[in-house]
Amino acid sequence: MVFLQSCDTYERETVIRCMEAIFQAHGGVEQFGGPGKCVVIKPNLVAKKRPEEAATTHPSLVWACAKLLTETGARVVIAESPGGLYDKPVLKSLYRVCGMEEAVKDAGAELNFDTTVTHVQNPEGLYLKQLDVLTPLAKADCIINIAKLKTHGMMAYTGAVKNMFGSIAGIAKAEYHCKMPSYDAFADTILDIYEAVKPTLNIIDAIDSMHKDGPTAGEVIHTGILISSVNGYEADCVAVACIQADPKRIPMMRAMVRREKLSADLNAIPVTGTSIESVTCKKFVMKYNDDCANLHFSDGFLGKMLALALKPRPVFTKKCRSCGECVRCCPVNAIEIEKGKRAKVDLEKCIRCYCCQELCPFKAVKIKKTLLGKVVTK
Repeated sequence: MVFLQSCDTYERETVIRCMEAIFQAHGGVEQFGGPGKCVVIKPNLVAKKRPEEAATTHPSLVWACAKLLTETGARVVIAESPGGLYDKPVLKSLYRVCGMEEAVKDAGAELNFDTTVTHVQNPEGLYLKQLDVLTPLAKADCIINIAKLKTHGMMAYTGAVKNMFGSIAGIAKAEYHCKMPSYDAFADTILDIYEAVKPTLNIIDAIDSMHKDGPTAGEVIHTGILISSVNGYEADCVAVACIQADPKRIPMMRAMVRREKLSADLNAIPVTGTSIESVTCKKFVMKYNDDCANLHFSDGFLGKMLALALKPRPVFTKKCRSCGECVRCCPVNAIEIEKGKRAKVDLEKCIRCYCCQELCPFKAVKIKKTLLGKVVTK
């Protein structure tokens, strides 16, 4: 069951009423908190972005959730691993810029600075039968996953399930990109991580969302909704319907159906609260990356050249300041920077994960379709 409600502002009084309604819809806040319990809130804090940029979970939602849970006597911890390094100085700066310091101070919660990982078994995983996840998530009695609704350069859409990729510590994420370069295989990897961590409740922050060039370089769009479910797959399905995206063009949605996490009949999910039709955002712009998905390239020189000529590619614009963040985050070391020049990508090495776009602090990376690619896929 998915609880869907309208919410037009991040003003605290409104948000806490909406959060109370979310807990009530899923059995009451006592089902998730209580004396002696450790509850971990897992927001989306992909990078150091201000709340108004809509790239990260808004602090008012974290504040409201934490406040209601601490009032039950629970210990509440906010834990997240951004892209790039995962250490105490990085976390301190991340929490400050994203507004988490203020949120937890007012709610009586705490910020996580434990940068260790814990090995967990995952027998239901397709690719990942065991993996290392953030220790606070592995040790939590309850996990509240507060995701952000955004477009995504690689996965097309990111919400509840994709947010659990932040359960993997820092640059270890790059290893998964290297091992699973195809979009469908990477989607299955994300599902494996979600299954291993298994959040107790999923909430999608879609009051203000990000469309076009998400997940960090897109535009803010007011969608005015909050989506919640104990089932992250169903929450994502409803979110995709609210923005009128095509689930068949979203790798993770295809993986959910393929692995029977969702029914092939996506309209069968029960929705309470308000109706999808009443909150649909018709102006939301998706940017899919599957234009060449049905094109098969032969092995050898000719096939390689055709693939390079047709596939979308990251392009570094004049905004590039040669800071080197893209070099540090590229999982296949395909980017280099010559002194005094903007970054340059080796397209033969590039696996089109678009981590460079996601983690560029200056929004200097654009995903461009080639002229030939536009003609062939038109």
